[in-house]
Amino acid sequence: MTPGSQRQPEPWAHHGIATLADGRLVTFAPDNSRMQIKDPGGRLLAERPTAAVTAHGVTVAFSDDDGELVWVADTGSGPRPDGHGGYFPWYAPGHGRVLALRLDGSVARELGLPPLPVYESQRFEPTAVLPLPAFDQIWVADGYGAGLVHRYATSGDYLGTAPASHDAAFCCPHAMVQFADEVLIADRENNRLVIVDSEGRFVRTLADGLRRPSCLAIHRDAVVVGELSASVALLDFDGRAMRRFGADETTTVRPSWPNALDCDGVTIAPPRSVEGGFNSPHAVAVDHTGQIHVVEWLIGGRHLRFDPDDALPPALL
Repeated sequence: MTPGSQRQPEPWAHHGIATLADGRLVTFAPDNSRMQIKDPGGRLLAERPTAAVTAHGVTVAFSDDDGELVWVADTGSGPRPDGHGGYFPWYAPGHGRVLALRLDGSVARELGLPPLPVYESQRFEPTAVLPLPAFDQIWVADGYGAGLVHRYATSGDYLGTAPASHDAAFCCPHAMVQFADEVLIADRENNRLVIVDSEGRFVRTLADGLRRPSCLAIHRDAVVVGELSASVALLDFDGRAMRRFGADETTTVRPSWPNALDCDGVTIAPPRSVEGGFNSPHAVAVDHTGQIHVVEWLIGGRHLRFDPDDALPPALL
């Protein structure tokens, strides 16, 4: 960097992505608060401010009163520029939030803080929210807080924790997806996927030995698993690995991963690998054509798309 020059720090993207009923995608800008609507090709159609601080987990569901809603697990946290070329952990006052947003960005609903003693001394920092109309429930994973999975009635009444998450059984439950009449949970720091029943009781481990599984989607007869370190895997419904995409063993050992350092020691977004591999998959969605969309956890954000039936590397959108 030349003397006297200034580099404007970029926000560190840490958000989710989901598919709307009409095939469009809903995600967020790298500042994690502005809702973005995109077409499946990645073209930005609309951008709207929201009350979210960090729209970490994003799920779409219908409401009789408000139509299609974007449910957001807002951690209320994230790295912020430190003024010296680096970033520091930042936390909004109080706790994270669980919001249901209309497509115009306004708040339709908010779930209350779980009424548990643990949150008198520990921060509630939800990573995922999963409406389950068939169960008449809404589930919330507190992956960055107490490590618990909470169950609410569709009305918003608190029902309690999922028994499978008791006794520190999960180490960062980071994502959830409905799996037939059960729920599949990405237990990230235990490197496994866990199946629980509609009452939150442990059923079985679907797969283990993964690479920090951070996000989940269903693609035809496969489970899409975004692995933070650093690939996307397809598993069959028995947990057997079918294919893995974009894996690069050198990525996570790079200094300052998931970002990079320039020659002045300033933290910057990393370049894409020559092979078009992944860097830090954080959220996945499957569009109506069967393409898989991945957003990554890194400075400036990154949205990639690929067809699992195609031999081409993921395309940057």
